[in-house]
Amino acid sequence: MLEQIADKILGNWKAIVEIVILWFVFYRILLFLKGTKAVYVIRGIFILVVAFFVFQKLGFNTLNWILTKIFALSVIALMIIFQPELRGGLSRLGQRPLFYTGFREEEMETLIREVTSAVSILAKKRIGALLAIQREIGLKNYIESGVSLDALVSSEVLQTIFTPNSPLHDGGVIIQRERIAAASCLFPLSDNPQIDKSLGMRHRAGIGLSEETDALVIIVSEERGTISLAINGRITPNLKREDLTTILKGLLKRGKKR
Repeated sequence: MLEQIADKILGNWKAIVEIVILWFVFYRILLFLKGTKAVYVIRGIFILVVAFFVFQKLGFNTLNWILTKIFALSVIALMIIFQPELRGGLSRLGQRPLFYTGFREEEMETLIREVTSAVSILAKKRIGALLAIQREIGLKNYIESGVSLDALVSSEVLQTIFTPNSPLHDGGVIIQRERIAAASCLFPLSDNPQIDKSLGMRHRAGIGLSEETDALVIIVSEERGTISLAINGRITPNLKREDLTTILKGLLKRGKKR
């Protein structure tokens, strides 16, 4: 009996592999679309598919014909509707390597110490700030939108950049490895309808960049004096310096990728 079951499993190993691959792809698509406006479109499509099968079973030929024509045009419609999500997904797919090497230990420790020191002081003083730490996906387009600096990362420099009324305090800072690549950069605003309405433009810009890239984006609220971290379109608010340090170490360490 067991041998027969084993023979059947081995005989259908291709089908099993295909099922696993399809399940994984479907799961990743759902994770990718989670929290975006595309989720609502998926729900609408699911309702239409159910209606299509119901009309087919009941023999409603006219309604069945209409839905058939709608499905024929759905491919083009979906490409238009999901254009932002498709652009972001293809960008990540094309630029992300198979293995993330992460930061060197010494480099990482210095970067985290200086960044967390700066944002903690800025938060206490209720000075708004927006910092993006580049990982594998390049941020060249966003760097070009700001003012090139190429300065060594230090708490003092970051505090100076975000000092109110300074020429570079508006926009975001982009950090590449141990250097500040640019300041006063423009980040894309997120249009995710599920974002807390109380969050301002700075937080939406931080979330927006994390949706488009794999950067770690730190946001300091001048209204609340709090520190938040945006990763992959999700934001973690009200972080203490110790919590931020722990999270950054986990995400920047060699071999770690989320």
